[in-house]
Amino acid sequence: MIKKMLALTLILILLTTSAAYGYGDIETYRVAGDIQFPPYEFLDVDGVYKGFNVDLLKAISLVTGIEFQFIPMKWEDAFHSIERGQADIIQGMKESDERREKFNFTDSLLMNSQSVFVMDSNYSIGDISDLVGKTVSIQKEDIIYFELSRIKDIKIIQFDTMEEAVATLVDQQVDAMVGNTLTVNYICNERGWIDQVKIVGETLNEQKYSMAVSKDNPVLLKKLNEGLNEIQSNGMYDSIHRKWFGTPIRNTGEETEFQIKVLLLSIFALMMLVFVVQLVNRRLKRIIEEKTQEEKLLINELRNYDKLQFMDRIISSLAHEIRNPLTSVKIYTTQMKDKLDNKEFMIAASEDIPEEIDRIDALITEFMEFTSPRKPQKKLLNLKNELENAIKFIKLQIRDINIAIDVPENLLIEFDLGHFKQIVINILLNSRDALADIENPTIIIRGYSEGKIINIEFIDNGSGMKEDQLDYIFEPFYTTKENGNGVGMFIVKKLIEENGGSIQAKPNEVGKGFGVYLKVMRGVSI
Repeated sequence: MIKKMLALTLILILLTTSAAYGYGDIETYRVAGDIQFPPYEFLDVDGVYKGFNVDLLKAISLVTGIEFQFIPMKWEDAFHSIERGQADIIQGMKESDERREKFNFTDSLLMNSQSVFVMDSNYSIGDISDLVGKTVSIQKEDIIYFELSRIKDIKIIQFDTMEEAVATLVDQQVDAMVGNTLTVNYICNERGWIDQVKIVGETLNEQKYSMAVSKDNPVLLKKLNEGLNEIQSNGMYDSIHRKWFGTPIRNTGEETEFQIKVLLLSIFALMMLVFVVQLVNRRLKRIIEEKTQEEKLLINELRNYDKLQFMDRIISSLAHEIRNPLTSVKIYTTQMKDKLDNKEFMIAASEDIPEEIDRIDALITEFMEFTSPRKPQKKLLNLKNELENAIKFIKLQIRDINIAIDVPENLLIEFDLGHFKQIVINILLNSRDALADIENPTIIIRGYSEGKIINIEFIDNGSGMKEDQLDYIFEPFYTTKENGNGVGMFIVKKLIEENGGSIQAKPNEVGKGFGVYLKVMRGVSI
């Protein structure tokens, strides 16, 4: 804001004191410029000479007091105007090594460049290398001529003005046009061609664009640089630049470059994401493996813990079952010395004693199934027989409960024998606790086939469980009993799953008991 106010103040001072310059010698310099090089310099339809370069020199005139006399002419004439003595300044041209041998240049007005222009519908030309065998229009004395002339079989048509060169492209008289990027952009905006023309390839000959003076006039060069520096400092330069350079022509090269950059960036981001995901996955895999191993160890510990908790119950039932055959053996052995001559007694003893011993051995063998956890060893089991055998283990604990087994005689399951017994015992003991203080306590065990699945139902008429408790019944250490450990049903679920089955618990009917429902693989006899 301060710079703008300063610029406005300078303009007002210069305007109000302009009469004073009439009493002294006013420096006046002749300025040669292109008659048709918009938006840099050109004559409009009213014959007014204007443009970016013209406005810059007028602004420099305001801040330095130097006057400029503008002499519009064709570019080829303007280029030679200083050496011909027609002008002191050429108000704008691109710098080059060749031109620096002839002129001194001011500080850069802007960075100038040239581009290859084609019609928007042309996809056969992508950059300057595609101009082989093509017809191309340019402005006379344009520096690009020497570069284009090196292209094989190219036909170059030169015009007095840049606008004529662009018009031949729009009229499709040539395949392409090469010229000053900003000038062609301005012409297309003014003539309504902005959507018909596009830039292809990279910009060419990006060079400093400056004012030129004679090498014999360093004082003028210094004054021009001082004035240029002033208008750049006070903001006048920025205002003039915004005034003359409008909407740019679509640059397919820049668009493609941008798209490639976006694509590469996206690919890089995707690769980084994949890399990070892989790192995370590997880390998670290690964590899962560690947790799985920990879970296996915990499950084994819980199984042992569960067995210890109800082992005393099983032992009491087992002792009861063993005591009966031992009693029979004792009776036979105590009487044997007195009845050695009793043939019938000795025959009965020889038959009954081995049977009772086998019975004890079988009970001990089954009991040993509970002593250590192991992987399931599946085999065909007769469902009804194994249910009855498991019930024998805890006969003493459930002697007051009516057990009804509704299972076909020939129904087979594929399951580990020891695991199956432990599952049945845990479920029955869990139901027993729920049947305390229940009149006529009953547990119904049903088994029936459903395709390759055998459904096993344990339904009691106990007090049941609340709906919000069902989600936790198979969680470790969850219990609703005062003296429960919360491990039994968790072990049941794990053993069922290890044998390829599933388990569910739900109320039988509202207020009428509770049910545990198993699904196991059906066994097929060969």
